[in-house]
Amino acid sequence: MESTIETDVELTPAQLAFLEASIKNFDVAEWKTELAGQAASTRRFFRVSGAKKSYILVEWDSGDEDWPRFLGIEARLSRTVPFLPKIHASDPLHGLILEEDLGDVTLRRFCLDHVGQSVIIADAYRKVIDALTVWHRQDVTNCPYIASRAMDVETFLWETSYFARHCVVEFFAKEELLTAEWENERRKMAEYAAGIPAVCMHRDFQSENILITDGHIRFVDYQGARLGPPHYDAASLIFDPYVDLGYGMIDDLVGYYLSKAEASSESGAFYVCAAQRLMQALGAYANLSLHKGKPRYREFISTALERLYYINDYLPDYPTIKGVIHGCQ
Repeated sequence: MESTIETDVELTPAQLAFLEASIKNFDVAEWKTELAGQAASTRRFFRVSGAKKSYILVEWDSGDEDWPRFLGIEARLSRTVPFLPKIHASDPLHGLILEEDLGDVTLRRFCLDHVGQSVIIADAYRKVIDALTVWHRQDVTNCPYIASRAMDVETFLWETSYFARHCVVEFFAKEELLTAEWENERRKMAEYAAGIPAVCMHRDFQSENILITDGHIRFVDYQGARLGPPHYDAASLIFDPYVDLGYGMIDDLVGYYLSKAEASSESGAFYVCAAQRLMQALGAYANLSLHKGKPRYREFISTALERLYYINDYLPDYPTIKGVIHGCQ
């Protein structure tokens, strides 16, 4: 979630009516509203705060296919995991959700606030990894919003196609690198990733979607959850371009995660998932900056490419993919 603060937000009559119906003793004259953040999508988040309580008001098109997933996943999984924000009320007609306020200390902000304090940062990441392994162990048989979706071969192929189209071609104009060998290797990688035993995965497990609230780890933006390889989430966290951990800490965290993972702890499987995730992220950064009016994502392209190149040192069976990455640096 992209954080920003703006005071004196003027709510619509529909939003005010929703708050009055959902919050006991709500009085617009006594409660303050500020813009708390905006996602890469069209969602907006408002912090609505009174003297002793605050909430997050989410403004979101209820026609979005992720709307019922967001509500349904919280309703099912909040019974067994303590990570998701509690949803207090929703209004599909006006596209509004009222949820628990988890504060604004994202993992990314926590790291920025503790620059140079590597022991504190590493400890926070280990706690996040511990929470992630609990998430991965969830039985989602009775949660159709997750159980009916999976990271299959076609999904992984879509990710590398997304990377090729928006990053390699549109951003770097390196279409000549996308040879038949590239096609063969990306299919081999997709088939490998899809064959890893699947668990309940978050799908966008990066530092702006993880909050530290009163010392506890919490997750947001979970509506993309589905069945898939657990390593994808862990790699998304550890190689996140939003945070500069340094490769020494990165390697230590990879080792810590693999010691905790219940699925295959074979490092090749982990790095295949890491490569898939970073190619997806690069496609998103290029697309958001080129086509969605969000230039802030452009600054993360070079870091993501550097980390993707580093990852491919662990994947000797994919030399053409490494060549494509090198050609874009």
